[in-house]
Amino acid sequence: MTDQTDLVELPAIPSDAPEWVRALPSNGRFVDRTKLYDITGHLLFDSLLNSNGIQHFFYFMGTEKQAERVQKAFNGLSTSPPTYDDPMHQEKSEVQVAFLLGQGICGHKGIVHGGLTATMIDEVSGAAAFSCVGPCFTANLNIDYAKPLLTPTWVLVRAHVERQEGRKVYVHAVVENGEGQIYAKAVALFIKPKIPVQELIQQQ
Repeated sequence: MTDQTDLVELPAIPSDAPEWVRALPSNGRFVDRTKLYDITGHLLFDSLLNSNGIQHFFYFMGTEKQAERVQKAFNGLSTSPPTYDDPMHQEKSEVQVAFLLGQGICGHKGIVHGGLTATMIDEVSGAAAFSCVGPCFTANLNIDYAKPLLTPTWVLVRAHVERQEGRKVYVHAVVENGEGQIYAKAVALFIKPKIPVQELIQQQ
C-alpha cells in the first residue's frame, strides 16, 4: 500500500497566473519526489530554479491512482502501463507540468533556448515513464519544434506513456500554452537499466 506521507496536496497556483494555469487540476495529489530520491544537484530543483530561469513549476497528475502508480514504481513494485478506454481517460493519466519561465534561459534574445525546451520535455516525459518502470534513462528523444517560445511566459508540458515493452517505455509529449498553441511535440524512448540506478552510481 502506498505510504500516504509521500502523497502531498497539489501546490497553490499563483493568483496572477493565466486562467488556463489556474484551471489545471487543483484537488488531486502528487508524489513528493524529495522523499523518493536525493534531489541535490538536480538540474531543475537545484540549478535552473531561480528568479531569472525557471521561476516556478507545478506537477499535476490527474488522479491519486496515478500518483500511487509512481510511488509503487519507485519502490520497485511491478506496474503495468495504463490503459485508455477513451481520449478523456488518456488525458487524466497524463503528467502535466506548468512552468513559469524567466528571461535568463534564452538562445536568441527573448526566445527560450531550444535546449531548455528539450530539457522540460525530457523531465516531464521521464516522470511519465517512471510511472511504469521506476527510475530509467532517456535512450532517444525526437523533437519537432513548431513555433518560437517567447519569454517571460507560462508554458504547459504534457506527456503520457504510449506503450511499454518490457524495460522500454515509449512516451509522447507536447509543449503548449494551455490554450491550444503548440510550440513543440516529441516522441521519446526510456529504458529501465538492468542494474538499479544507485548500484550504477556506486560502481563509478
